[in-house]
Amino acid sequence: MTNRPAIIRDAQASDSPFLAQCILAGFHLYDFESEGPKDKKLYLLLNECIKREDLLYTFKFARIAEVDGAAAGALLSYPGELYRGLRHKTFVELWPDLLRLDAESEQETGPGEFYLDSLAVAPAFRHQGIGRLLIEDGIRKGIDLGYKQIGLVADVTMPHLIRLYSSYGFVPEERRKVLGIDFQRMVYTVR
Repeated sequence: MTNRPAIIRDAQASDSPFLAQCILAGFHLYDFESEGPKDKKLYLLLNECIKREDLLYTFKFARIAEVDGAAAGALLSYPGELYRGLRHKTFVELWPDLLRLDAESEQETGPGEFYLDSLAVAPAFRHQGIGRLLIEDGIRKGIDLGYKQIGLVADVTMPHLIRLYSSYGFVPEERRKVLGIDFQRMVYTVR
């Protein structure tokens, strides 16, 4: 746990630059420690997308962890029922050249579960419990909305994440290939 108190708050449209970094990090298209995004055009498109409320990657679905007023980490989460329609709309508007790849991808989530998507913690705040706070917040949000299942996917090349999610009671299910990345689907069942 961090020695400095962290707060978790709803994201605002003005958080879009940080949220874009977090989302792209999940796609392996952003490295916090580098000079910037690997694809500047994509970063700018995503930055604008996040400011809207009618696409999958919106500030409305995000919570930010702050330490001393600085954005330390973020988590997007939303009802699985919204995933398919909002994802398609997002890809049509942002990444039309990836629609074929998206169509070939397996679905990350669906109706009946609350989905934790795009967790990222800035390097200066790693190993301080920020990720755990965000996961706990996401689980609590899903439970508060009445969901009995909380789902997520973890990149299979990052076994430390699978161990972390397992420590919360997420159980590995099948693997899913999404946008060419091999993920381990995991589900937390509320008892």
